[in-house]
Amino acid sequence: MKIALTMRVTAAADYHEPRDSLSHDWLDTLEAWGATACPVPNTGAGAVSYVQSLMPDAIIFTGGESLGTSPRRDATERALLDHVLASGLPALGVCRGLQFINAALGGRNVDIAGHVPHRHNVTISGAMTDLFGQQCLVNSYHTLAIADGGLADDLEPFALADDGSIEGVLHRKRALAAVMWHPERVGAPEGDRALLHHLLARGHYS
Repeated sequence: MKIALTMRVTAAADYHEPRDSLSHDWLDTLEAWGATACPVPNTGAGAVSYVQSLMPDAIIFTGGESLGTSPRRDATERALLDHVLASGLPALGVCRGLQFINAALGGRNVDIAGHVPHRHNVTISGAMTDLFGQQCLVNSYHTLAIADGGLADDLEPFALADDGSIEGVLHRKRALAAVMWHPERVGAPEGDRALLHHLLARGHYS
C-alpha cells in the first residue's frame, strides 16, 4: 500500500533556502500501518502528474503551517484536492488538512484557544462509531477551528469536542475525511488506521 503525503515548507536556520519537509513520525506511523510513505514536493499544479506517476492508494494532507503561510504549498494542495475530487483518489486531511479542505470547499475557519497542546475527548457519531467508539481521547495542536455555521456544504461532521468544535468530517460523496488531531503523534486514537482503510474501501480511483 502506497500513501502520498503533502509536505510543509520549512526554512534553513542561517540562510534563505526554503525546503519541503515531512516529520519522521509519519514515516514510522505508516510503516506500522503496513504502508509506504511517498512524500509529494510542493510544485504547484505539477504535483498532480507526480502523484499520478506514483499511483498511490491514497493521499494524506498533512499538518503544519497556517493557511496562507506558504503560497507554494497552498497552490500544491489546491491542485491535489481538485485531483482528489475529480478522480476519486481516497484522501485524509490532518489538522491543517481539515482547515484547508473546509476553506477550499467554501467553509470558514476561525481562531480557537485552548487546543495547543492538549488532550481531550471527542464524541463520535454515525458509522464512524464502528471505528472509534462513541467517544475517544485525541491529541490537539491546532489554533484554528471551523466557525459556527462555517462547515462547507459538501462536508458532514462525525467528531465533536466537548466545546462543540468540529474535530472530524466526511465528504458527502467522495472517499475524503479529515480530522483535527494528528494520527502520527502520541495520543492519537487507535481508530485512525481503520479510518484510512475505510476510505480505501470507499474510493474508486481512476
